[in-house]
Amino acid sequence: MIKLHCGNNIDLIKLEPDKSIDCVITSPPYFNTARKYQRGDGSHYSSDFPEPLYNIIDIMENIKPKLKDKAVVCINLGFSYGETGVSRPFDIINRLKEKCGYFLVDNIIWFKKNPIPLRNRLTNSYEYIFVLSNSPHIIYKNKKHKLNVIHESVSSYKGHSAVMPESIVKHLLETFTDEGDIILDCYMGSGTTASVCKQLNRNCIGYEINKNYVELSQKRLSQ
Repeated sequence: MIKLHCGNNIDLIKLEPDKSIDCVITSPPYFNTARKYQRGDGSHYSSDFPEPLYNIIDIMENIKPKLKDKAVVCINLGFSYGETGVSRPFDIINRLKEKCGYFLVDNIIWFKKNPIPLRNRLTNSYEYIFVLSNSPHIIYKNKKHKLNVIHESVSSYKGHSAVMPESIVKHLLETFTDEGDIILDCYMGSGTTASVCKQLNRNCIGYEINKNYVELSQKRLSQ
């Protein structure tokens, strides 16, 4: 079962049954001051948060009751020197812990083999994949020895330049899920999570507000 929905993820998540989701694997869009991801007039959380928050906190708060016991949330977060600062991923995660009551149970480093070189700064060659849960104790499905550092190149897919590599999604699915589990990607983009779920016999629900990306994902899954 692969279900792709076009719309606001806050509205869509409210339609899901409580305690129905086994795992969330998602990568929110990078913060960009030229684009309006936040709600309202753009000042939401601005007094105590280092960016005009788009809806990461809101969607994760609404996802929480939809998770099964010991379900896992894998959220990929990066930072930019010029926009939100190096502490951005931790500021977001700390708010998810304090405001939403999530436990941070693990942390994975995605080391990029092909980072974009910078002249006046240290080249940023990694991103975080934070592993959250309603419980401080989760179940690791894959008993093989795995490191918490993944070496993988940045990917792209037909008009979508910021794509989590399929190999990382595969790593997360094999580590935290079983066949037949229900996986949610609330920032679906080009449909990488859904595509790998189809390959590994997982069910997937995808939310994406951009109609063009939904169509791109549907074509990808049909191939």
